[in-house]
Amino acid sequence: MNLIRSIAKILIFLFVVWLIFMSIAGLLGISIHFPFVITEEGGIPYHRLLSIRIAVFLTLAYYGALYIINKSKEVYPVQFLKVFLFNLCAVGLIIFYRMEVPKEEYLVAAFWIGFFIILNFATTERYRKLFKKN
Repeated sequence: MNLIRSIAKILIFLFVVWLIFMSIAGLLGISIHFPFVITEEGGIPYHRLLSIRIAVFLTLAYYGALYIINKSKEVYPVQFLKVFLFNLCAVGLIIFYRMEVPKEEYLVAAFWIGFFIILNFATTERYRKLFKKN
């Protein structure tokens, strides 16, 4: 297994652990937003909620459109994650710019863009060929 795939697997593992932790905390009434900022219940910044909401809508619309035009096929969970992260990054940057959020918020977007790029390189066949030994 090459280095990029290993990094991608480690990132996905950490992401899964974080998601499970955040889900349990939310069920216990503890509101935490990325990376580990505890806020009052319902205190997640509006621009982040809006970014996630629109990214979910666009991801579902993408797969719905594929189904409608008979281009749907079984996908690996990582492919769904890539589509969602792409939408989250694109929408997030637009909303961050439009709502004039503090510059520090762009670091969160930069993290997710980096995560998306690593996943894309690790899971796209044409990129994997670049890193294979002949």
